Order: sequence, then structure tokens, then C-alpha cells
Amino acid sequence: MKSACNRPVCGVCGEKLVKNGRTSAGRTRWRCLACGASTVKSRPDISARAQADLFIKWLLEGYSIKQLGIAKTSFATKTAWCWKVRVPKPQVTGEIYDQILLDGIYLPYNWCLITATNGKRIIDWQWCQRENAPAYQALMNRLPPPQVVVTDGGAGIRKALRNTWPKTRVQRCLFHVKTNTITDLTRRPKTAAGKALLALTNQLLTINTPQEAANWIRLLHQWHQLYQEFINEKTYSTNPNGKTHWWWTHERLRRGYKRLERLSRSENLFTYLEPEFANNNIHRTTNQLEGGINAPIRRLLNTHRGLSEPHMKKAIQWLINQKSIDPTDPVKYLTTQHKHLDQEKLS
Repeated sequence: MKSACNRPVCGVCGEKLVKNGRTSAGRTRWRCLACGASTVKSRPDISARAQADLFIKWLLEGYSIKQLGIAKTSFATKTAWCWKVRVPKPQVTGEIYDQILLDGIYLPYNWCLITATNGKRIIDWQWCQRENAPAYQALMNRLPPPQVVVTDGGAGIRKALRNTWPKTRVQRCLFHVKTNTITDLTRRPKTAAGKALLALTNQLLTINTPQEAANWIRLLHQWHQLYQEFINEKTYSTNPNGKTHWWWTHERLRRGYKRLERLSRSENLFTYLEPEFANNNIHRTTNQLEGGINAPIRRLLNTHRGLSEPHMKKAIQWLINQKSIDPTDPVKYLTTQHKHLDQEKLS
């Protein structure tokens, strides 16, 4: 038999309540014999868990509101508090990683999200307006320098690396190098020089040994010896004022070669093949970020089109939290945080 102390008391007069049938929803109705007040007792923790479960199923698991079996307005009302809970970030442990992959994705409302992964899971992230040095440094300052950083090589991250992780080796994303060079050359260059450089560019992602890398660099030097005069050709023009101007005749071809030559000279093309990193499985591209993080973010925003700015950021943070090195059980976390929502720090 249950103890009498478990019986609820009247919120009006403080006397004990007795059972008085059930509501149409099947819940127990309680009545006060002293003042006649009637009430239905609820368990806020159970209600919060059910609401959090609905919220996460809709937000992250692909359920539509119709599939959840609830009216749209009821869903919005019951789960409104879930948007107010701050999404936890992975704790920075101080671990020094073999590699960190860095990349940014531009999002609606003029936001950019920079993510850092260890090649498998997200370590940390940083919201910013654009991929500049201060944004990258804000993220990098929270992490110990890794042995290698894999990046697409934008100006902002190059400056941030010099200022924050000056001794960390760099592996340029070969996919971006290839894509940028093909943009200069086009996929069907008309000159023999362009065709030869395109063939070299297409080999970048097939290089798997130091010997193959050395041979590729040798072929790049041979290309330059063969076509040096060609890419140095200039075109001249005289304007009506009598001033002569010139430009590189084959400017895009020259730019494509100079990119490859500069990266080859800086030793950022084939860091992943160097003996000291032989057992570290260093990535040669940032495709893990694009396919594993950026693409799911785009799918999430496409599924939930029309989110407000705060809701968009919160939705993305829940997604990347689940892809982090320390993912949170979202339903359990939301349920435990429900009682703290009146605290200003969680608003």
C-alpha cells in the first residue's frame, strides 16, 4: 500500500486530496473534500522529456509534425522552451592531435561557421561573419597546436596559422588546389601547354608515395622549362593618350602554373607523405568536412526552411554537437535543463 505522504495536497487550502475519477484524457482527477477544489496533477519532468523527444525527432531525425501525430500549433507551443536551452560544446581536453581539419561554411543571415575536426569528429566550432584571421584565431587559441593542419588555404587561415600555430605543418587540400587550377585552365584547354598542365593537375589526387610526389614535382619543373617563354608572353596596347599598357597574354594559364609552383616550393602539397607522418593517416583533402559536416548542415536547413536566425543557429549547433567528440544525449540534456530555463544564463 502506498504511503499517505504520497497523496497530493490542495493548492488552495493545503488539505489532502482524494481521487475523483478521470479526465477525458485518462488522467486522474483529484478533489479537495475541505474546499471542493478539483485539479489534475502533472509530472513536469515526464512532460518535459516527452516534449524534448518530439523536438529532437522533428529537428534531427527527419520526422514531420504530421508523422509525430500532433497539431502544428500544439507542437510549437509544447517545444518552444527547447529553443531556449544552450547547446553544450565539447570540452577542450588539451589533447594534441596528429591533425586538425579546418573549414568554414557560409550560411543565411550573413553567418559563417568554422569547424575543426580531428579527421573523424568535431573538436570545436566558431561562429563568425566571414573566414578571416581573427575568426580562425579565436578558434585556434582554444586548441593546442596539432602536428598538421589540413586546410583549403584561404588568406585568413594562412595569417591565423602564422600568428597562432607557427610551427604546425600545413597540408593544402588537394581537391581545392585541383578545382582552382581547373577553373583557370578550363576542362578543355586549347593550347598544348594548357593540356599538359591539366594532365598534371588531374594526377594530384592519385599520388600515394613519396616517389610519385617527387616525380610529379619533376614533371612540373619540366613543364616550366618547356613553356616558360610561352607563359611569359605579353600583350601590349596603346591608349589614346599615348600610354602603353601590357598584360600577360596567357594570364590564366600562368596563374594556374604559379599556384602549383608556389605550393610545391612551400612543401604544402605532399605533407601527408612525409616519413614523420607515415603512421598518422594525414588527410590530403578537407572532403571529410564537406561531406560529413557541411553537407548535413545544408540538408538540415533545406528540411527546415524558414527558420529564424536564432533557431537556425541553434538547430545547426545541435547537429554538430551530435558529430562532436563528446556528443550529448539531446533528449536527456534538454529534460534536465528544463527546470533551469528561468535562469538568465540559459536564455
